[in-house]
Order: sequence, then C-alpha cells, then structure tokens
Amino acid sequence: MPMKTNNIKILTLSLGLIILFSFFLFMIFKPTTYEKQYKVKDFSVKEAYDSKNKYYKFTITYDNKIYPFIINHKYISARKLIDDITLTQSDNEVCILPNSKRIDFYPLCQNEEDMYSYNLANNHDLEFQYPNVVDENKTYNKITIHNLNNLNYLIFNYRGFYLLNKENKEIKLFSKDIYLLDLVYQINNYLLVADYNQNYYFNKFYLINIKNGKVKEIETDVNISFNSIFLGDYKNKVYLLDKKEEKEYAINIKKEKIEEVPYQILKDNKLVNKTFHEITNNNLVFEQKYHLNYILEDKKLYVYINDIKIKVTDQDVTKIIKIDEDKVYYLVNEDLYCYDNFNGERLLLSNFEWNFNNTNVIYIFK
Repeated sequence: MPMKTNNIKILTLSLGLIILFSFFLFMIFKPTTYEKQYKVKDFSVKEAYDSKNKYYKFTITYDNKIYPFIINHKYISARKLIDDITLTQSDNEVCILPNSKRIDFYPLCQNEEDMYSYNLANNHDLEFQYPNVVDENKTYNKITIHNLNNLNYLIFNYRGFYLLNKENKEIKLFSKDIYLLDLVYQINNYLLVADYNQNYYFNKFYLINIKNGKVKEIETDVNISFNSIFLGDYKNKVYLLDKKEEKEYAINIKKEKIEEVPYQILKDNKLVNKTFHEITNNNLVFEQKYHLNYILEDKKLYVYINDIKIKVTDQDVTKIIKIDEDKVYYLVNEDLYCYDNFNGERLLLSNFEWNFNNTNVIYIFK
C-alpha cells in the first residue's frame, strides 16, 4: 500500500509541475501590450506592440527627425527587435531601412519638407527592392486587366457584375439598367445587393458568393424602403437602417434571414442601443478601425502614422476605393491602383467608364 501511495504522490507532483511549467510558458509567449525604448547606433528607437490589434509600432528618431513604422505581425516574445538600421543620404533626402532577424521592414524617406514612401525617393541605394510585376494586358468586356494581384473583383456593369479572377464571368441581376447603386454591402466573401428590379420598396437581397460566383436570394415579408443605409456588420450579420419607415434590420448572411432589431450601432466591438434620431441626426455608423489611416488631401494620397503624414504617390488620386489592413486601393481617373509599403504602387485594372461613374462600382476580395 505505501508503494502505491508514493506512486500517486509522485504522479500528482509531476502533473502539478507540468501544469505549472505550461502556465509559465503560456505567460511568456502570451501576446502582451508593451513599450520599450533603446538605441541602435545613432538612432533612438521606441518599440511597442498592440496585443488587441496585433501590430507593432516602431518610432525611430534620427537627427531630430521621426520615422514611424507600423507592421502587422504576430506577437514575438523577444524585445529590441531591430538589429540594425541602414541610412542613405543624398542632397536633402534621407532614407532609412530598419533591419531585423524576426520582422520584415520597408524603407522610409524624407527631405526638409515632406516624408514619403521609398517609391518616391530620388535614389534607391538601399538593399530593398519592390517585386517586379509583369503587365498581363488582357481585356474583358472593355476592362483592361493589368494585374489581378491574386485577388477577386466584382465590377458593376449596370445590370449586374463582372467577376474577375482566373475565370472571368458575368453575373446578371437586374432586368433594367441601374445607374445609382446605393444599397450594396461587402462582407467576408460575399456581396449583398438590394433588389433593384423593384421600385421604392423591396423585400429581397441578392447574395453573391465571390468564391464561385453563385447568387442566392434572401427574402422577407417586410417591405424595406430604398431610402435606407447600411450601418455596418458584426458577427456575420449586416445591419440596415430604413430611414423612411424608421426601422433597423439585421441580415444574417449564414442563415439567410432578415429580422428587425432594436436601434443599435457597434462601438468598441459591442452593440450599443441608440434611438433612431441619435443615429440619423449624428450620421452614426458602425465603428471601423484601421491600423493605417489613408486619406486624400488635395487629390494626394497620404498615410498617417503617429500624426505624421507620409506621401505614398505623386499621382492625382480620384478617390479611395478600399482600405484593407496595410493596403489601399484607389482610382486615378480610369485606373485602379493598389499600394502597400512592401510592394509599392501597382496598376491593377483600367475601365474608361470609371471616368464618369465610380461610386459603388468596384469591390475587391481576397
């Protein structure tokens, strides 16, 4: 009996040690928000991790100038992630490139007036290159395809959409030309479109699956006014406010059902009850947060980091189409471009029609 008791004690102790060690490892590698300052040669570095939004922020100071970086990356338990920083100077231009064994970085440049992307630099002496891209120069229904960039596109054509990917196809929805498409919403791999075959009121949505191009119909017994707006989405539900009938609906994408809900918006990742007039008088919609804040100022495209404005293109930009994490998609007249810090500026598609109509006509999916 004593032998058996000793074995139980040893087993219990071993199990306890395993649990304790596992907890210790979990605490070490658990994503933790932190901020740390250190020096790399003549550069001052402030390194921070945002565990909620899962990105690193680096603020590098050199010669009284600040270079901010935001990098989407999974948590790394180590600190002081920048090992070295390369610098090039010519005339009034200074460019820096942080180097790390664990994180990929991109260069940033500035002169006496502006900070700007490396693709706008006068010299490219740093050991960094944007990937080479070959223009496909294909045409589908008057749309020139330069580079799909491994993405899927839905392009509105007044009666439906063209689905552009490896196998282009047309998706027909309407029996008449629709020139103003207001009630359309992109969520996950779907595009939700009100039934514009009806007038003034509708009771059906079309749900386009970007993966296969198939269309499902989501119907309701309720008549919804076209004087409605999409507020946003939350947990596979798209929320719509009927401003004429003063009702709010949730369209469940998975269950393909529509239900009336209390007046509410999304704030701090929680649904918050509001009144109808609070929403309409204050133009409230669901809160959206981007790691990188791309904006247009006088037709020039900038990204703001730490309240520092960084220019990303010299072109006159017509409008921003979509912001997706660190990427921005935008129109320059009839040309659709994509920009991110690691790939630079890429021409994706061209469509002469976008010179005249570019509102709610381009939808981009991964």
